[in-house]
Amino acid sequence: MARMKTEARHEAILAAAKEVFQEDGFDRASMDEIAARTGSSKATLYRYFATKEALFQELVSRMAIEFGGDGMSFLYKSIGVGAGVELPKEAMDTLSLLDPARDVEQTLKEFGRHALRHFHTPQRFAATRMLIAAAADPEIGRMFYERGSLRAMKLTEEYFAGLIEAGQLRQSDPAVVARHFRGLLESEVHEAGLFNVRTTLSEEHITEVVDR
Repeated sequence: MARMKTEARHEAILAAAKEVFQEDGFDRASMDEIAARTGSSKATLYRYFATKEALFQELVSRMAIEFGGDGMSFLYKSIGVGAGVELPKEAMDTLSLLDPARDVEQTLKEFGRHALRHFHTPQRFAATRMLIAAAADPEIGRMFYERGSLRAMKLTEEYFAGLIEAGQLRQSDPAVVARHFRGLLESEVHEAGLFNVRTTLSEEHITEVVDR
């Protein structure tokens, strides 16, 4: 009986947390509100989940397993970016800048500035850290990678493949070109953001990174 009550309380906490994260987003969601919705004390809540991050990670993992793409949508909504099933609107807007009909240098610079401006943010890095934690389960990691990062990379590859085929770039593997390009954009700034050292960039710094 005690075990059944414990499991029921655990499920009730997850259900309440899902509502709060969806309504308020991760940053503004509070453990007080989650506890209140379950009729529990904060002390009881913390016996189940030591931190808000741990609660969110379990919820994302659960949704990824049970609902697939809906898990992605829940994550994006909770961190305040608004999303479709696979890639958030901001990602698709950035990728849409890769127009092979436009000047290559100007296109890549505009893409780079837009990407750093919209993805080098505290919210994005917080989400990345949570995804990494949830990816301790390899199946969850595979789902998020294939539906998120890999899909974005494939679209970037298609852009470079078109340029190579048109003779605007020398013959190369577009998959390698796309990853090297991403590496050039991220190499100076990504780790500092991921480790919560520098999660925002000035416009001047963005321009310096992109123009090198």
